[in-house]
Amino acid sequence: MAKRKTKAVHTGHHGVLNPAVAIVVCVFALAMLGVSVLFSASLPIDINNPYQIIEKQMMWMGITFVAGLMVLKINLEWARKFVWVGYAICVVGLVLVLIPGIGSVINGSRSWFRFGPFGLQIAEFAKIGLIFFLAHYFSLIRKDSGTFWKGFVVPCLAIGLIVGLIMMQTDLGTALIISMVSFCVLYLAGTNVFYLVGSAIAGTIPVLILISKDPERLSRLTAFMDMEGNKSGDAYQVWQAILAFGAGGIDGVGSGNGRQQLKSLPEAHTDFIFAIVGEELGLIATMAVVLVFMVMFLAGVSHIRKAPNAYQFLLASGCLLTISIQALVNLGVVTGSLPTTGLPLPFISYGGSNFLVMGLCVALILNTSLAWKSPALNDSKRKLKEI
Repeated sequence: MAKRKTKAVHTGHHGVLNPAVAIVVCVFALAMLGVSVLFSASLPIDINNPYQIIEKQMMWMGITFVAGLMVLKINLEWARKFVWVGYAICVVGLVLVLIPGIGSVINGSRSWFRFGPFGLQIAEFAKIGLIFFLAHYFSLIRKDSGTFWKGFVVPCLAIGLIVGLIMMQTDLGTALIISMVSFCVLYLAGTNVFYLVGSAIAGTIPVLILISKDPERLSRLTAFMDMEGNKSGDAYQVWQAILAFGAGGIDGVGSGNGRQQLKSLPEAHTDFIFAIVGEELGLIATMAVVLVFMVMFLAGVSHIRKAPNAYQFLLASGCLLTISIQALVNLGVVTGSLPTTGLPLPFISYGGSNFLVMGLCVALILNTSLAWKSPALNDSKRKLKEI
């Protein structure tokens, strides 16, 4: 009986219950929802060409699909040879984008390279570059991951350089996501918790100083604490999002019948698209979106437990955390639970660079799913049961 039960679970894990299958289904569902909602959410941008945003999003989805297939073919162990090169390219790109004439300013952040009508946000790609670097580095110093210099100072310098350059672009949202993901990766890698807590407390000081010197960001933070009192000012966007949720009720006003994005809710097709989901499709749809992200996260956690080594464990974990943390922050902002940060909702919001990077994160997770075998611990348990 014991053998039969073990075999059934093992077969199911590689079949219908394979976490990779669950992740692919979740991503497909989110992307299709995004396309359906983007049409009405982007209508006010260009009434004469209502398909403009949809066409661009579909183009980026196609690029992401092709790039994802290429990533699936990469030998992740072979890719380790180019980790330092990738990190250096990210740093150089983040420096170049700060130079006027090379980098472009969009929504107050100098973080874009323009190629005709299209833009590429280099900070998004720095997310993957840094994850690769940290995974490779900690796999090399596995025995020293709890030490102060090798396990804390060196990786923090690498993280700080990337985050610092992104903060110079005044893209605090992306800097926040990278910092949170890196913090989690360091914890998973075995960095001393005392060092991490201390650095988190110390890191809030320069962030608060930066916010205090930026009147716009300071007003956003103070408005968040009293949204109703600032609903005509800096809390206007979040307040309109809350009104959209209220108008949608349980089952929504119907697809394409939303009104907030027409004149009341700025950036409805990017950062605040979740509010349009709530207005047009209602509470049931918004809860379904949250559930899909939860399923994706739990499937990813189930998958990374099979990691054959520290490098691939940290790589898959970093990719999973990048998607999950950004989704969590966006949902918190749109529902008024967190201050406005300007981050898109993965796979649903409009945005080529972010969609591509999120897709590459999924492709890397799927790559590991194709390469990994059953963990040695499970194999040992199976042999003991057979004996």
